[in-house]
Amino acid sequence: MYDRNLPLLCLTFARQISARELLERMGVDQSTVAVRGPDDFHDELGDLLDSDGGYVVSAGHYGSWAWAWEHGSWKCVEDRGLVLRASIGTAALVLHANEKPGEVFWYAEDGRLITGLYTTTGLASANRTGSDPHRFDTEMQALGARLEEDEYDPLGDGPLGVLGMFYRLAENLGVGLPLDDLNNRPVLSGRLLPPAAR
Repeated sequence: MYDRNLPLLCLTFARQISARELLERMGVDQSTVAVRGPDDFHDELGDLLDSDGGYVVSAGHYGSWAWAWEHGSWKCVEDRGLVLRASIGTAALVLHANEKPGEVFWYAEDGRLITGLYTTTGLASANRTGSDPHRFDTEMQALGARLEEDEYDPLGDGPLGVLGMFYRLAENLGVGLPLDDLNNRPVLSGRLLPPAAR
């Protein structure tokens, strides 16, 4: 994922479960779930991609991880329990990036948030949460983060930038996105129920 110039994103990953099960844990509208090729995806769901209430999602697999990409919605961060539900009996990860609120990295295992990082000002001043909020500090320092200083610039003056750091942490866990799945191959897709509907 690193250095791929991905757009603003809202991604959820879960290890060793199917893409369909991940969507179910995220609260998908079962009547909308289908395997769609790129043309069918745009024909059936394209009008909803830019809609605030569209909650369009596509899903697939990369290695031992299922992934779900939200197209235009932010349920993975609007619904704080989503990463916990996705992690029951396994591990789950949420990556989110936008100009506001910023970058989010939440890692959970078996229904508990282990490490949560949320930042708009740099890693040194990141809001941390979870039962082990410093779990990935050694990996971040190995990637060039200066966690003891407040000089790490999320806009890119540091070696990776905050989002790049989060991508690298995710990749170190075995997470990824097959580029062909996003653009060329049929994948599972549908619509998530809005957080208030659960």
